[in-house]
Amino acid sequence: MHYRDKVLIVDDEQAIVELMGLYLKSDYDVIPAYSGQEALDKVKTEKPDIILLDVMMPDMNGYEVCRVLKTSVETQFLPVVMVTALSGKDDRIKGIEVGADEFLGKPVNRLELVTRVKSLLRIKHLQDKVLAERNEAMNYLDVAGFVVFVVDNDMKINLVNRKGNEILGYDEFELIGHDFIDFLVPEEKGKELRSEFEKVISGESELPEFKEHAVLSKDGNEIQMRWYDVVLKEDDGSITGILRSGEDLSKFE
Repeated sequence: MHYRDKVLIVDDEQAIVELMGLYLKSDYDVIPAYSGQEALDKVKTEKPDIILLDVMMPDMNGYEVCRVLKTSVETQFLPVVMVTALSGKDDRIKGIEVGADEFLGKPVNRLELVTRVKSLLRIKHLQDKVLAERNEAMNYLDVAGFVVFVVDNDMKINLVNRKGNEILGYDEFELIGHDFIDFLVPEEKGKELRSEFEKVISGESELPEFKEHAVLSKDGNEIQMRWYDVVLKEDDGSITGILRSGEDLSKFE
């Protein structure tokens, strides 16, 4: 059976939801919602592929809904199109600040609506493919028994594999956004390690072949690890972070 993308249409006016649904239902499965909270609930239960989100709604407006979605690790890549009768520059800036991907004015033009939805879904499918390939690679590393972290230039954790969460005792997304050194490295080692990484990121020095230092599990125990670090770079050579692969040394004791 061919999979049909799901479009969540959110507006407190039923007629608008029905009209946009009419424009899209021949190609997509349409999911209606009539308030901000209902939208968030349906994101969890229905797993839509894109959201058409009205701005001016009572209780929770579109900006607030978009902010919640874009600050969650699970929904940060979900495309959000803000649909609004507001046309001011400040309103668009506010939408961009909360992470909106596109804007549509009211009354909605059918051709513009269909084109924007199709374009954003194409981008989402490419993104999903990249994430799936990344997850497959992470699964290989899990099988190999390595703990894997990706940290940015400020040492904030952007990614941790399943093995890392398992060994340290954290839930899937619990470590994301935390400072790797402040949160996981014993205090007596943290200052030295930060200084070393800052020199690497600034180009003053290079990473050693490997480095041994402990990390703290959620229950406060120290786990001795051997780390193999790789600098991550953009195409222009600028450093964007560090990939840390750690081997649990306690298993050799």
